[in-house]
Amino acid sequence: MTPPLPASVPPLRPIVTYWEGRVSWLERLSAASIVAAGHDLQVFTHDVAGLRGQGLPGTVTDVRAVLGPNPMADLYRDRKSYAFYTDYVRLGLLRQARGIWSDLDFVFREPLRTAADGSDHVFGWLNPDRINNAILSVPADSALLSRYWDAITAVPIRVPWATGHIRVKRELEILVGRRFPRHPERLAIGPRALTHFVRALGLDHHARAKPVFYPLDDTDAPQLAAPDDRRAVAAITPETVAVHAWRGKLWSVGLHAPPPPTSWLGQRCRAFGIAA
Repeated sequence: MTPPLPASVPPLRPIVTYWEGRVSWLERLSAASIVAAGHDLQVFTHDVAGLRGQGLPGTVTDVRAVLGPNPMADLYRDRKSYAFYTDYVRLGLLRQARGIWSDLDFVFREPLRTAADGSDHVFGWLNPDRINNAILSVPADSALLSRYWDAITAVPIRVPWATGHIRVKRELEILVGRRFPRHPERLAIGPRALTHFVRALGLDHHARAKPVFYPLDDTDAPQLAAPDDRRAVAAITPETVAVHAWRGKLWSVGLHAPPPPTSWLGQRCRAFGIAA
């Protein structure tokens, strides 16, 4: 029997995420690695029966129990911009203190624990200028979450985190009475907005080093599926808790099939019994 952790070590928090549609080998691998790390996995969706039928581990819950009607969120969903809709789901779950958010293309190497200082802030640097939101937790009652949520749900929405060009165009739209943006996908409500509010509130010091969650950039993601795993292995360090596999990038370059068994991802699939 595994000995219990010392009383000073807090229990693992649930991992929460969102998924729509067909489940691929990568989502199966991510879910299996999260559960194997000891986390309770909670997956939110609009099609509970459909997702349950695909056999992901963990609890499947209707996302509408968390995120009610919201004009901006509904705009993205109506336009089938699911990546941006997910930004609302992510923050909605955090506002209810459901757990730590993780995109379903992370492969966990070990449990994700809170910081040594007891902080509930969990996020990491993607590069020296950007904090990513693919793994994210902030206190439900924090100014960071309140300001971020209020900003992206406001109608009309303003975008102080966006480029000057986008900010000017949005202000002109508002002046002519356009409550909703003509091109909402250009508003950068994800990592760019998160970074803006983290820096505005002086919370940069909570961000974990790049190797912890993002040892490979999206341009290097194909190395995770390369038959020769040496470049991927070299990028992953002892401090790496979970590896972001960049599903969108893998799919965009045609790597949506199960990876070669000798690749880093292929070895993880074999270890967890993940097939096509």
